[in-house]
Amino acid sequence: MANRKFWVYENKLLLILSLGWGFLFFDRLAVNFLMPFIIKDVPMTNTQISLIVAGFSLTWALGGYFGGYFADRLGKRKVFLAISVLFFSLCSFMTGVVTGFLFLLFIRMLMGLVEGPFFPTGASILAVESSESRRGFNLGFLQNFSSNFLGGVLGPIVLVAVAIAIGWRNTFLLTLIPGLIVAFLIWRYVREPKTSNESESISADGNKKDENVRVRDLFKYRNIVLCIIIGIFFIPWYTLVFTFAPLYLVQAKGVSPDIMSYVMSAVGISAAVWGFVVPALSDRWGRKPAMITFSFISMLGPLSILFFNGPFWMLMILVIIGCAGPGPMALFMSIIPAETIPRKYIGAAVGLTMGVGELIGGVGIVTLSGVAADHYGIMVPLLMSAAFALISALVSLFLIETSPIKVKAKREAELRSSTVSNI
Repeated sequence: MANRKFWVYENKLLLILSLGWGFLFFDRLAVNFLMPFIIKDVPMTNTQISLIVAGFSLTWALGGYFGGYFADRLGKRKVFLAISVLFFSLCSFMTGVVTGFLFLLFIRMLMGLVEGPFFPTGASILAVESSESRRGFNLGFLQNFSSNFLGGVLGPIVLVAVAIAIGWRNTFLLTLIPGLIVAFLIWRYVREPKTSNESESISADGNKKDENVRVRDLFKYRNIVLCIIIGIFFIPWYTLVFTFAPLYLVQAKGVSPDIMSYVMSAVGISAAVWGFVVPALSDRWGRKPAMITFSFISMLGPLSILFFNGPFWMLMILVIIGCAGPGPMALFMSIIPAETIPRKYIGAAVGLTMGVGELIGGVGIVTLSGVAADHYGIMVPLLMSAAFALISALVSLFLIETSPIKVKAKREAELRSSTVSNI
């Protein structure tokens, strides 16, 4: 009986989507962890490395917004998910045969385009299928635990070890296999969500929202605008840590690729743990306090990599504590937008928040960070990363609370106050 209860559709959906998102990030982050190997065969400057990352972010932003929008409009979310996984895995496979910078840039941009629709589409399905008490946990687990456990924890250790054994090119060729498996699981077991009452919001403000919101009307919601602003700074926090920390550790601190892989695995552990702990805590604490608190804590990660010169085991502990950013990222990128707007526009809202953040932060800011690294030193991108966490914390002060528990408590308090005043 317990097994039957566990394997309800909500849990099955969470597991399949998490595997998909996790393997996508495994493929996505592979180029970051293997960059010390790649630049030996494909020489690149820091600016060109940042352009590789920025190009991916550019097409990911476009794919995320338009993919999420059209998946909602056409009602073909399942199809978009399966296609996204299949073609992204094929692009990762092709990374293993690149011969120069431009070829690598083209492949990475194509990868971003086909990966972009996965998260907004998957999040829109999961938000609708999740029970109210587990929505924060489910979306946080999807966005952060799976991606950071597979991509961030296992990724650097497995990828670096395999690259040392059989070469970085063969390592990319092998990444096709898990993608094919996940695409089959999505096609076989995921179902299209129910479309009834999609004009109602899933936020816990106590009101049914039946208005027909156009895409441009999303900017009328204060939380959407603030989440976009936070994304512009917090997405570069994440990208700069995963892009330049491996290079900084190997080139500036002179550590071996093996040691670097373990430090980066600690980054992944931090991201995986905080990625679902923070959303789960926010179900009780509130979205806004969690955003503020863990955005401040996220400054510690890049600063520790830069300035701590003690034992590497201690550095790993500091990194695990201080790379908490994926927790707030789950809040501003999916949970808060999903609780702010009508449910039929969740995919578009999540895609918009992710897309604008990737376009301005992941493309513009990350590109400038690479130029700055070439001119002023490879430590600059990590300093920028710490500063962006601080800015995100300050912007979060102006968010409107959307946690169902907190909003319900506020509504009940207002009702009691109104009753007392009437007496």
